[in-house]
Amino acid sequence: MSDTSAEPKPLILLGDGSWCGREADTKSNIYLLARMIGIDMENITDTDVHVMDDKAWYIHGVGLGSTFLDYVFNGITAQDIAMQCIAAYKLIVDHYSYPDHQIWMFGLSRGAFMVRSVAGMINNCGIIKRIMNSDGTVNDVETDMLCHLVYRIYRSDDPINRPRSPQSVQFRRRASWPLIGDEEPEAPKLLPPVKFMGLIDTVGSLGIPDFVGGVGLDWPQFHDQKVSSVVDLVYHAVSLHDDLYVFPPCLAKRNPHPGMQKDFGITQCWFPGVHYDLGRQRFRFLRMFGGGRLERLLARWNWASKVIQPNEVVSDLVLKWILEAVMANDPGGQVILTPKVDKEIKAANQRMVSQNRQLGDGDVYHNIVAYAPFGTAIVGLLTSLYGTRWQTNQIYQLFFALRDRLVADLDSWVYNYMAVDGSIPNSQGQTIQELAGINRSRYPSQTYEAWRLSREDTLEAFRNFP
Repeated sequence: MSDTSAEPKPLILLGDGSWCGREADTKSNIYLLARMIGIDMENITDTDVHVMDDKAWYIHGVGLGSTFLDYVFNGITAQDIAMQCIAAYKLIVDHYSYPDHQIWMFGLSRGAFMVRSVAGMINNCGIIKRIMNSDGTVNDVETDMLCHLVYRIYRSDDPINRPRSPQSVQFRRRASWPLIGDEEPEAPKLLPPVKFMGLIDTVGSLGIPDFVGGVGLDWPQFHDQKVSSVVDLVYHAVSLHDDLYVFPPCLAKRNPHPGMQKDFGITQCWFPGVHYDLGRQRFRFLRMFGGGRLERLLARWNWASKVIQPNEVVSDLVLKWILEAVMANDPGGQVILTPKVDKEIKAANQRMVSQNRQLGDGDVYHNIVAYAPFGTAIVGLLTSLYGTRWQTNQIYQLFFALRDRLVADLDSWVYNYMAVDGSIPNSQGQTIQELAGINRSRYPSQTYEAWRLSREDTLEAFRNFP
C-alpha cells in the first residue's frame, strides 16, 4: 500500500543532443547535469544507458554507435530516435509507481525532443503497469511489446487514439497507473507524473526531411508539440542567434485551459549564442572513439577535421539558469544535493568572468563545410574553381540554408545580454555581450535586434493610438 502523504521520489531521465556522448568526446550541459546527479559517467561503452541506482538514466545522443555515414545521417535525421523514446519510456515503466514517484526530465536538442515525446506518450497512454506472469515475475517480452504499442498509439493520427478519446481513457484505466485528468468528477486531483522538464533548445524534427523549393530542407514537426497537464513545470532555454534553417526550435506551449494563465508552468527564455553554445556541444565529424578503423586513424590528425568549439560563457549562463530552477523546485535536494547545486552555480559564475574563459568559435554555419573531413581543402578547391557561387548552389542550400530565427511573441522572456547581469559576481560591470564576445562578426543573426525593434514599434503604435 503506498503512503500518499510521503514526498514522491524522483525518477530522473536525461537525453543528450545529437552526437553527444563519449565516442564524440563532448561533455554537454546534460552530461554535466548527469554527473552532478551522481551518475557514473566513466568506463561505460559508447552507447549504453548510464544508470544510477534505478533512480536516474543518461541516454546518449542519436547518431552514436554506428559507421561514419550512419553517424552523420542519423545525427541529422534522428532515424533511431523512435527506439530511444521507447527505451526511455520502458525505463520509467520498470521503476514508476503512483504516488511514490515523480519524474524529472532534462534534454538537449534531440534529447529534449525525446523527453518531450516520452511525456507525450504518457499523456496518451499513461505509464503502463508491467505485465506479470502467474508466478509473480515480470513478463518482459509482453511489457516491451506494450511499450512499442504505446509509441505507435502516440504517433497515430487516427482520432480514436487521441489522448481524451474514450478508447484512450479506457486503455489508461485498464493498463496504466492513475493519471491526472482521468479522475472522477468528485475525486481529488492527481499529481502530474512529470514534475519538471529542463530543456535546452528543443528541435522538433523527426524522420526523413522534405525539400521545400527555394527554401531548403523542411522537417516534420514532432507529434505532440503542446505541453500537456501530465507535466507540471517546464524550463526551456532557446537560442537567439542560431540561424541554421533545417533546425528550427520547437517552443514549449500549452493548450488554453479555462481559469489558467497562458502557458502556465512554462518558463521559456531566449539566450544569446547558437544551438551548440547553449548545450556546450563540442563537435568534430571524425570520432576518436567508435566508428571504423580508418575514421579513428584520421581523427588523430588535427588537419583532417576541425573542431567546433562552443562558447562556454553562454554554456555556463544556461547551466546556471537550469541549476537555479532545480534548486527552486527541489528544496529537499533529492534530484541534486543542495550543497552540490550551490557549489556548481558558484563555479559557473566564476568561469563566466575568468580571464581564461572559452569564447568558442561563434556561429560557424556560414562556413560549415570547412569543418567537414578535409573541409579546409574542399573549401579551397571549390572557391578556386567557382568563387563563392558554390555556396548558392541548390544542393548546398538544401542542407545549409541560413535564416534568422523569429521571436514571434513580443512578450517573450529574452535575456538582455547587453545589460549588466547583477546575479554574476565579479563581472566588473561587464555585460554578457562583452564577456561572451557576442558581436556581429561572430554572431551575424539579428533576431534580438529585430525583436527589440518590434517591441518599440508596437509600443509606439499604442502611444499614438487615438
